[in-house]
Amino acid sequence: SKFVIKRIKMFSEDFFNLLLNFGEDWKVSTVKVNHEIEEVDVYIHYVGSQAKCPITKEICGIYDHRANRRWRHLDTLQFKTYINCEVPRVKSSKGTNTIKVPWADNYERHTYLFERLTIDLLQATKNQTATARLLRSGFNVVNRIIHSSVERGLERRPKDVSHKNLSIDEKSFKRGHSYVTVVSTPTTGVVIDICEGREKGSTTELLESIVLPEHRNKVET
Repeated sequence: SKFVIKRIKMFSEDFFNLLLNFGEDWKVSTVKVNHEIEEVDVYIHYVGSQAKCPITKEICGIYDHRANRRWRHLDTLQFKTYINCEVPRVKSSKGTNTIKVPWADNYERHTYLFERLTIDLLQATKNQTATARLLRSGFNVVNRIIHSSVERGLERRPKDVSHKNLSIDEKSFKRGHSYVTVVSTPTTGVVIDICEGREKGSTTELLESIVLPEHRNKVET
């Protein structure tokens, strides 16, 4: 009956609202299930009247909405799950800009949680093709996640090193036929930088590039 269908629809929306928990301004409006291809599409609606401009950080009124976008999310049971949203735009002193969504980078087509799962699987399989097969996604998706994650890590990496203690080691790759030299911090294990080769010259060049002359007297070990 129509009443039963309505109750099921309300239950599914409440269920995903509870699980996703994107904040009070973001609510699940519709959930669509395709049993033939085993996919779930969750449609998110922005219910607030104002939002922060990503450029100026001003709180502005909602100007309009972009066309629907679709992000791959974590699976729901055996169903591949996608987040859908017509993301709002605001008009500030710097023009009209799309607001940030809490579940993904605006330039990507997958959510943060999907990216985290991908990285965990890559660490376990050590293989992009196997990871893509387990995720039921394209190889290009996995490869893009690798590159974007590395880029973010490099941006967060300190641009100058003034540690008292440094660790230097070599690491083989490509089945042991090639080597890189790795400089890291012994207290945290965080990699500071790497370079190709394991010769003395490679190590010297690497250390000189990451430790500025004015900080070299601070290095104790």
